[in-house]
Amino acid sequence: MSEIENNFNIKENFLTLLVGFLGAFVGYLLNIPLGPMLGALIFVFISKLASIPLMLSRHYSSFALYLGGIFMGSRFPNNFFEDFFIWHVSILAIPLFVIFSVLSVSFYLKIFARYDVSTAILSGFPGGILTMVSLGAETGGREETILSTHTFRIVMTVFAMPFALMYYGYKITESISGTTQILNYSNFSLFEIIMIILVSIISLIIARFLKLPAGDLVGPMFGVGYLYAAKIISGELPPIILIFVLWILGSNLGLRFPKLDLSSFLKLFIHGCIIFALLFLLSLFFTFLLLPFSNEAGLSIFLAFAPGGLGEMATIGVIFGANPAFISIHHVVRVIFCALLAIFLSKRFLIK
Repeated sequence: MSEIENNFNIKENFLTLLVGFLGAFVGYLLNIPLGPMLGALIFVFISKLASIPLMLSRHYSSFALYLGGIFMGSRFPNNFFEDFFIWHVSILAIPLFVIFSVLSVSFYLKIFARYDVSTAILSGFPGGILTMVSLGAETGGREETILSTHTFRIVMTVFAMPFALMYYGYKITESISGTTQILNYSNFSLFEIIMIILVSIISLIIARFLKLPAGDLVGPMFGVGYLYAAKIISGELPPIILIFVLWILGSNLGLRFPKLDLSSFLKLFIHGCIIFALLFLLSLFFTFLLLPFSNEAGLSIFLAFAPGGLGEMATIGVIFGANPAFISIHHVVRVIFCALLAIFLSKRFLIK
């Protein structure tokens, strides 16, 4: 990369972070659920529509996910080890949830949105966006449509989910407003700080080596979560870490959101709302189905099956007091199963 290109990329990254920060700050001041994330998303997306040159290096997103994983790990319950081994019923339900999701969404997209078969099926999976786009190229599907449909599903979930939860009476338990609250933290010993840094980095390396979905978040979360669940560490991290994570993730989502003409945007918006409604109802159905077989709260089960991305749903879970470990494990399994099933269907039926 030439020096001119490098300088240009630095400017684009800085501009994206600045625009995202302004949006996150406005969202924070408005004191709405996930305000910093939604504010950053909206500001970056509007700037993108205005043809302002923006980009965000994946290193920023990776670092935000890493910090988010540490923060979520610090919220692991003390009974994590006891509960972990009784999650198998809900985990075994994931393949059934994925199959129902693909059947319902792809049927709708094929019949009502007029997608071709390959595009409809790959757009119907509730996870594994990069795998679906890649398979779309191999099967003759419309890659941009697949990417747009999945991105809109995630963005719709991020926007709607917090308000839906509050409508049904759930309260925000993790304060991300008020200067005093967001800076609150417990005193850590030097040993505890070293342990958090060391274990989170080792867990990150292992997760990347294993190529786990959202490994930058999942690895540190379970590594640090072990320290808290085993009561090796008990200090409380400041919520301002979560605000930083929301700022970066919101900026990244704003960049990923497709730039479309008004007609295409309206069509995608309508289809996206219907897809969200279908998956929302399906998530509710599985929540009620699994409640008798789980000792987890209904909110944790619902977010484990919700149609958003792993990082976003785990973050919402932390803010509303759900179990981030339970949510993340199920999303990891879901993404893996989505990828395996999509590859099988593509090779067996879609590749001509």
